[in-house]
Amino acid sequence: MLCPGCEHENIAGEDLCSNCGLDLAGLDVGSWGVDPNDPMLSRTLDRIVLKEPLTVSPGTTVAEAIALMKARHEGCVFVTDEAGRLAGLLTERHVVVNVVAPRKDPAETTVGDVMSRDPVTLERSDPLAWALHRMGVDGMRHVAVMEGTRLVGFLSLRTVLDVLRGSPAGSIDP
Repeated sequence: MLCPGCEHENIAGEDLCSNCGLDLAGLDVGSWGVDPNDPMLSRTLDRIVLKEPLTVSPGTTVAEAIALMKARHEGCVFVTDEAGRLAGLLTERHVVVNVVAPRKDPAETTVGDVMSRDPVTLERSDPLAWALHRMGVDGMRHVAVMEGTRLVGFLSLRTVLDVLRGSPAGSIDP
């Protein structure tokens, strides 16, 4: 099985890429119909319609963040400081590992207590191939896209796959 993140050839049925650690469970790269030489991979993120990020402050309770994620059907919120700078990321996994498992009260626990600080980011000028590589190597399903210090959107693994499959959900600006 060819890893979509780093193009390393893995043994069929492997759950994780032996090179970059990308989760391969349930993926059949051959069924994507994606050519690794597809020029789409060289397109920059400024050509892709990014998802609008949900943002909260570090003092937001985890319960409030979960309600926001549920209402918008998203798996993460981006955390911004008072000046609007990206400070962190809270995902469903953070909630499970850092709130549910240790039995913390989500109504009392703040996002700032359990978020990933200083998350990896991409620039609008980065090519899609680089975004996919970073997401695979760093094990991310959601990544902030910046223009300088300004959060302008985010890229999800699903969006990347939609773009590569030519799905209407993965819109490319002309």
